[in-house]
Amino acid sequence: MLLLVVLVSISHKYCFPCYVRVPANSPFSEVAYTMDRVANPDVPVAILQKKIQSAESPAEKEKLEGELHELMQTREAIRDSVVQIIQKSTDSEEQAQRVQNAKSTEITNPKAYKDIVEYYKKKCFNFHEPKYEYALRQMSLLASLSQEQPSVERIKTAIDEVSENLKKDVS
Repeated sequence: MLLLVVLVSISHKYCFPCYVRVPANSPFSEVAYTMDRVANPDVPVAILQKKIQSAESPAEKEKLEGELHELMQTREAIRDSVVQIIQKSTDSEEQAQRVQNAKSTEITNPKAYKDIVEYYKKKCFNFHEPKYEYALRQMSLLASLSQEQPSVERIKTAIDEVSENLKKDVS
């Protein structure tokens, strides 16, 4: 039997997914495990990769590879949507790059930031759904965007445009 255990580091920056092999005749003896250090956002990817490695049949492996491919496509769509919103909300490519590369995500206007995040969640990807949880990791970019102080309406218009393109891509 293969058991998955996830350990979280003290700083909560890294997770350690561990697969624990438990012999069928004795569930608590001779436990062998492997630990890989994985950043929190990458835990779902690491789990699927480990499941693919330990797949017992070609059909199971193919199914898991499909899940991994879908997960990676979803992440790419989320990341692309935020980048497009930044590009449409800023005045220049340099400003867009500054937002994307910003290290500080201090929120100086919490109300505006909350409005932007809620609007993105409603129109693009609801990060409360497990499938779109990765979108929550991208909200720091919207915090950086709000630091550049484009109007909330301009950002919402960009979100509307991007969400329309997302709907076309899904159709």
